[in-house]
Amino acid sequence: MKNDIENGIYIPDDLRKLFTLDEWMQRAHPETARTVVLVTDSGMLEIARKDLPGEYDFEDAQKAAAEYREGFRCPTRHEAIEMYDARFRGLDEAFKKIGGMPATTVGWTSEADPDPEYNSSSAFIYSGYTGHMITGYKNGVTSVRPVSAFKE
Repeated sequence: MKNDIENGIYIPDDLRKLFTLDEWMQRAHPETARTVVLVTDSGMLEIARKDLPGEYDFEDAQKAAAEYREGFRCPTRHEAIEMYDARFRGLDEAFKKIGGMPATTVGWTSEADPDPEYNSSSAFIYSGYTGHMITGYKNGVTSVRPVSAFKE
């Protein structure tokens, strides 16, 4: 749910209050932020400040994202594309300022091939370098950047 918040990039505190990046950077320890919230017309997406360490196959990626924090998961294809678009509107800058990493990696989405009778061994992978969605074999390994629908 979006409420009355303007589209943009925000940092949530431990009480789920959202701050603009400039407001957050006035804190004594801005690097304590664990996530960034991307607010768009589609809603509010909370994004981990870094990829999880290591690389995962599709099934392990889903489990690892869910274990990051309650309610987290791999992004949908749509969310991954929104993250890519937001990189050029300050998302990567926000990650860097709070001690995170830009969203430039190649990573799993939460979506398997939409026609499992045709190809049940593939799933969608997002390229943060190019913004393209590709398919990869589920037993291949790549990165994971957990996300969640933001809830206050």
